[in-house]
Amino acid sequence: MSETETAPTGELVHVRIEQRAYQIWEDEGCPTGCELDHWLRAESEIAAGEAAPELEAVESAGSKKKT
Repeated sequence: MSETETAPTGELVHVRIEQRAYQIWEDEGCPTGCELDHWLRAESEIAAGEAAPELEAVESAGSKKKT
C-alpha cells in the first residue's frame, strides 16, 4: 500500500511531519536531545504550508470584490 492509496489524511500529515523533522535534524548536524524541538518546528512548518493556499484564496476573493 502506498501512502496515497488508502492512508487517512492524518496519517499522511504525520508522515510529512516526521520526514521534515528528520530533515531538520540532519540539517542541524544530527544533535541529540532536540527531537521535540525538531518535531514542533516541522509541525508548525507543515501547518503553515497547508494554511497558505487557503489564505491566498481568501485574499484573492477579497481583492476581486474591491475591483
